[in-house]
Amino acid sequence: MKNKTVKMILAVAVLGICCGAYAGVKTYVAHQEQKESEEESEESTTVFTASTDDIKSLDFMVDDTETTFEKDDDSWVKKDETDFPVNQSTLDSAASSVASIDSDRVLEDVDDLAEYGLDSPSNTIKIVTKSDEEDGDDTTTTLYVGDENSSTSQYYVRKDDDEKTVYLVDSSCVEPFTKSLNDYAQMEDFPAISSTDTITKISVKGDKSYELTKNADTSVWSVKGDGDEEKADSATASSLVTSFGSMAYNSLADYNCKDKSEYGLDKPYATITVDYQEEVAADDTDEDTQDDTTDTTDSETADSGETVDEDVSSAEETSDDTEQDAETAAEDASETADTESDESVNETTDETSGEEDTDSEDAAVETSEDTASDSTEGSDSASGDEDSSEEKTKMVDKQLTILVGNEADDSDRYVMVNDSNEVYTMSTDTLSALIDKSEEDFWDMTVSYVALNNLGSLKVNYQGSDYKVNVLRETSTDDDGNDTETVTYKLNGSDLDETTFTTFYNKLINMTAQKRLTDEYEPDGDAELTATFTEEDGDTLEVSYYSYDTNYYAAVVDKKAYLVNKMNVKELFTAFESVTGVEKDSSDETDSEEATTDDTKSDSTDTSSESVEETEDSTSETTDTTDTTNDSDTSEEENADSQETETNNTEE
Repeated sequence: MKNKTVKMILAVAVLGICCGAYAGVKTYVAHQEQKESEEESEESTTVFTASTDDIKSLDFMVDDTETTFEKDDDSWVKKDETDFPVNQSTLDSAASSVASIDSDRVLEDVDDLAEYGLDSPSNTIKIVTKSDEEDGDDTTTTLYVGDENSSTSQYYVRKDDDEKTVYLVDSSCVEPFTKSLNDYAQMEDFPAISSTDTITKISVKGDKSYELTKNADTSVWSVKGDGDEEKADSATASSLVTSFGSMAYNSLADYNCKDKSEYGLDKPYATITVDYQEEVAADDTDEDTQDDTTDTTDSETADSGETVDEDVSSAEETSDDTEQDAETAAEDASETADTESDESVNETTDETSGEEDTDSEDAAVETSEDTASDSTEGSDSASGDEDSSEEKTKMVDKQLTILVGNEADDSDRYVMVNDSNEVYTMSTDTLSALIDKSEEDFWDMTVSYVALNNLGSLKVNYQGSDYKVNVLRETSTDDDGNDTETVTYKLNGSDLDETTFTTFYNKLINMTAQKRLTDEYEPDGDAELTATFTEEDGDTLEVSYYSYDTNYYAAVVDKKAYLVNKMNVKELFTAFESVTGVEKDSSDETDSEEATTDDTKSDSTDTSSESVEETEDSTSETTDTTDTTNDSDTSEEENADSQETETNNTEE
């Protein structure tokens, strides 16, 4: 028992010692790691440092060619090509990336530079900084870039002529110098159209060609391809038009293209032309504007034989004469108005005369004011009033031309805009919305739209019957002089309920097709419904609906065949039946009524005996068998003969 207790105590003591040792080792390791970390931090080596303002030039390899960008009045330029459009932000970022280069790991006494890719550097960066002294020489620091350590995202570099020391620096110091030449060029913005509402025409020429044109009066778009010009779908056209407000380049491919064939732009895949207008400041030297402003003054000055520029006092005299002429014109206008008023008194009531006198006086005053105003404007223009020199704006015609070339990759194409020599890439999806469409994609799918306000009459042929709806409009004026138009409808001369007709008419004019046939359509039978619109100005439009297949009706208008959802057309037919009060299946019901009438007549004239009825029943039940039918006929003849014999016997 005593031995067990001693062993237990020893075990606990050993365990305590082990735990203490573990804690001590752990603390020691943590302390060492912290110490090493501090030492590493303290041992961070500065590879290069300079103020970005002191960096005068950067020389490095671009597309396997040594390229130098240098400062010129605080702006970066390409040394051997001053016309190169340098992206100032890109070069500023590159300079900032090397302004302070530190290394947290330095390898000394390196024997084999090839181990770090420094025997043949991937890039050589030369940094020229100006001296701190005014007369001092510039300092050039050369950094040779080797391989990348992918595990730490760092690069091996060496500095100047020291081939024994290799530094491991952050990738942010190297990557700004790994771009292509076009990445250092300033990319222009796409010449976006500020207001797409001013676009009047869009033309696309290529594998698929079409032209969209907006009517200046109605703002309605039309489309023309190989065929005749016709109305375009407003939603589709508007969507295309608005896309020009958000177009943008993806990247710069060539800042000074000398060979268009390299990008397929010598023979473009497509050419897009857009006509639009843009608001600009009116030119002070615009002769047309000056002519409009000073026309009156020039005329008056010419009559006096002098010019405004030669003698200012002469212009003032001309102005005084003009004002006198204005007063004379006003008096004449007033007298004329009074004369007309007096004549009017003899022809109308006192009340009407009073109103006309007032109107005449107002007219005289307005004439006087207008004439005086014209005189004042002429005087102001002649004296060079400052108001005439105020800045104004005007709308000028513009044109945007986009040449679309080869595919740059799966998602871009090369483009060249207007007269620029720069080649850019643009998203294929953006261009596809323009160049991969044809005129058929813009066709208006509204079958037959005629506004109800323009309708004079409507003729409808439905299931072989003709109907005509006349639209009658009457205008009445109330006591306050307000006009009110009353519209009524007549169906074949009889009153027609407005709601019933407009319900049908709205379905008729708003019928929209799912597709349109490009080949000529030859219907198999007669149209189920034909509607002929006659507008108040005499224009006519006719649409005919033919059964096409199980899904569509063919709506034919001017030899154009639209395929319309069958259910929509059925609803149209039903709405017209409500107008006429005729049900579609009335023909079937008529046939049934005629059959019933024939049966009734047969029963009333039938005088056969029960045997005849039985024979007839037998005949109707066995009509499928020819022999049975013949027997039935024979039986009927025998019964008939028997009837005649009985009748004769009765008469005798």
